[in-house]
Amino acid sequence: MTRIYLIRHAEAEGNIYRRAHGHYNGLVTERGYRQIERLRKRFENTHIDAIYSSDLTRASETATALSEPHGLPINKTVMLREVNMGEWEDMAWGDIEYNYRAMNEKFEKDPGLWNIGGSESYEDVKARMYSFITEVAKRHNGETIALFSHGFAIRSLMCLFEGIDSNETSKMPYFDNTAVTYLTYKHNKFKVEHKGCTSHLVKEDSTLENQTWWREEKRRISENLRFMQLNDVCSEDLLRIFKAKAGERAHVDRQYTAFLEDEPIGILGIDTQKDCKVNIGWISYLHVIPKHRGNTFGTQLLGLAISDFRKLKRDRLRIELPSGNLGINFMSKYGFDVLNVTDQLCLMEKGIRNW
Repeated sequence: MTRIYLIRHAEAEGNIYRRAHGHYNGLVTERGYRQIERLRKRFENTHIDAIYSSDLTRASETATALSEPHGLPINKTVMLREVNMGEWEDMAWGDIEYNYRAMNEKFEKDPGLWNIGGSESYEDVKARMYSFITEVAKRHNGETIALFSHGFAIRSLMCLFEGIDSNETSKMPYFDNTAVTYLTYKHNKFKVEHKGCTSHLVKEDSTLENQTWWREEKRRISENLRFMQLNDVCSEDLLRIFKAKAGERAHVDRQYTAFLEDEPIGILGIDTQKDCKVNIGWISYLHVIPKHRGNTFGTQLLGLAISDFRKLKRDRLRIELPSGNLGINFMSKYGFDVLNVTDQLCLMEKGIRNW
């Protein structure tokens, strides 16, 4: 018999920036690293013989929770990757919901009918995952192994194990980041001993406990933003209000308006020219209308800025805020370090390299 721990990766950028990260190489978040530490403690007294992981950073970084204390190498493989999302890769989920309504509904409710240019099919994901896990289960007969993969990929495999048809996918719950599923393989058959266990997490370190999109009562109320170039969609009155709030001192060559469905709720301005020769990107301003603060909207605007600058191959992202501004705490929460503080300004920076 082979004992198999199938573990979802720790919280990563796609989970909080609300972007479609399949093969896109999103990084682990601050909360994600706390989840990894809790996973490490959960398995500190569990014997492990071998570790396999998706080669994407968010999975292989999570695998260090077991590899380092057990002194084992991480065998990285594309076979445990998330679904390839084709043309949707790194798109904001709000843009997908707004512009691909019918196909997005299929992705959520009947992924077997989902098909986007360049994407991997639901059936191919299941076949890939099942083939690989069967292979390693046979290879490690009599041993205990850990496999690190991704949300959609694991959910697809679990539907296969439990005989859930594509059009009934909603019967399979979403697994939290670092959720542990325990399988056994004996006489050429898999048995699900338990699934999606998060006993090692506390509420503040759980991703799903701090989000609402997955809850049944929230399914019809999207919290995902869509984005458009500001000057093409924003009235002069609204633009003037945004500028008055965000300030006009910084140079901007890309401006976006963030929409919740059709309501404009925020603005992002970035400078793609400043410090480009040293691979630094600049956020000129990031502003959310006060009544919409306290949700995830500022985080999604930040995710858009990071996405743009990664396409330009920038290593670091900077912002300069007035000293004492509430935005300093927000940026610190999402990985920005203070580089310099004066009486007037606070300069902050975050590393964004993901290649």
